[in-house]
Amino acid sequence: MQFVLPTRRTDVLLDPPRTEYGSLTEHRQRVFTLIVEFQRAVARPRGLRDAVAILQALVPSSRAYFAVVESLLDRITAAGAAPHRDQHRRILAEMKQTLDRCAAPDAKPLAADLAHALDALVIHEATIRLRDSVELAPAC
Repeated sequence: MQFVLPTRRTDVLLDPPRTEYGSLTEHRQRVFTLIVEFQRAVARPRGLRDAVAILQALVPSSRAYFAVVESLLDRITAAGAAPHRDQHRRILAEMKQTLDRCAAPDAKPLAADLAHALDALVIHEATIRLRDSVELAPAC
């Protein structure tokens, strides 16, 4: 299955991942590409409908990305993915609630609502990256 998202600059072609460990990187890249496209759409004066369409692709892409993360964590740590699983579900629920409100047939999406639709996802990913960079930083 492939996803093609029309954008103003280029089409984003998203092929399914090839291997499990490679898929983590590919899923992450897919999610980050969609986040950037979403943010650009929200910033455009008439981009809110595009943002809703991108959010429709971002919810299942994030779900797939989280599933790979959880699967790998279950295999490589004693604690497994339990600490992440609840947070992932909360992030997905927030995104889905915004999508449901903004994609309803009579909805008039608001820039303010959409602008914050990905806050939890972005904060989650930034926290992981920050934690990883602190753990790798040399001690002073």
